[in-house]
Amino acid sequence: MSRNRYFLRVRENHNHAPLFDQLAHCSLFQLREVTEILRFPRRSRETLKIPRFGPKMSIFFGAELNPNGDLPTSSTQICVLLATYNGAKWLDEQIDSIIAQHGVRSTIVVSDDASTDGTSALLQRRNQDLPMTLLPASTGRFGSAHKNFLRLIREAPVGEAEFVALADQDDIWLPNKLLRAVHCLRTMQVDGYSSDVVAFWPDGRRRVLRKSDPQCSDDYLFGSPGPGCTFVLPRAIFDIMRTWVTAESSSMQEIWVHDWLIYAYVRGQGFRWHIDNQPNMLYRQHGGNEIGANRGWHAAIARLQHVRSGAYRRDILAIADVVGVRSPTVDAVRRLNMSDRIWLLIHVRHLRRRLSEALLLAVLIFCMPRGSGP
Repeated sequence: MSRNRYFLRVRENHNHAPLFDQLAHCSLFQLREVTEILRFPRRSRETLKIPRFGPKMSIFFGAELNPNGDLPTSSTQICVLLATYNGAKWLDEQIDSIIAQHGVRSTIVVSDDASTDGTSALLQRRNQDLPMTLLPASTGRFGSAHKNFLRLIREAPVGEAEFVALADQDDIWLPNKLLRAVHCLRTMQVDGYSSDVVAFWPDGRRRVLRKSDPQCSDDYLFGSPGPGCTFVLPRAIFDIMRTWVTAESSSMQEIWVHDWLIYAYVRGQGFRWHIDNQPNMLYRQHGGNEIGANRGWHAAIARLQHVRSGAYRRDILAIADVVGVRSPTVDAVRRLNMSDRIWLLIHVRHLRRRLSEALLLAVLIFCMPRGSGP
């Protein structure tokens, strides 16, 4: 396939939606069939339209061309940590899309949280012919994805993997998701990776969820860099984090967002993180999402209630404490008297990446109660 590349460019005002519909369900195809669909010579790049996608974007399948113009192959080993709970309805599709990743060798380690819907039987069946390890069944329920992922971080046998990725049970990974992450981690020399995603709903709606606004000095203290299912870490960073999680596990049980916690640890230790503006996965939205797309009036009301109850402030301080961050920002959130609120307001652009999120936080700062923190 000399001088060919796997290429898909998405823009408005063109009609090739059927091809994307095939791509969106690429886990239903063998990788060979998918790449046949997406193989375009350089001189005949196709431009495709995706309905309801909103702003134009580009999605490139594969890595940069090597000097000979070929798409390079890779033997990079990646261990994918998959947390499951009653996900039998979507799990086959998620597993298929992980195994179909292009240019890397993926193994999967699964922790199931005492599912009752046939998930365990499905995993046993898939384990027979896939590079998959099932952690022993737990004696009781963990009760949250956060605790399930902490167990995976502590106990998963990652073997010789050079990178470790996290996966939810209900998404669809596009074929270059892991290759793109490895490419960014290596070329940018960063220590953690996440990305934008394409959320999709049962009624066919799709929306790009942007998380890739420029990072600022303290944004890691106030939220995650996107869904944890986009996270990829170099092995060296994962090993450091595993030691920390094992040592501090008891202090992490009341924190409910593993993705925010991981991001805060990496950034809080002085490591570098990249948030990619290229979506490489389809982020399924349904009634069982623990967090989900977090959009609309219902989400806004829930967020306000979370802040007014003191829970958001507790999360900020609990994560700062377990990560070991001591800073003027943390001190101000801990005291939270009027002068601290004004100080936080003045520095709010250092606390959230997106302007709209910073403006919202400026309002929420004055809704936080003082007496609910650690």
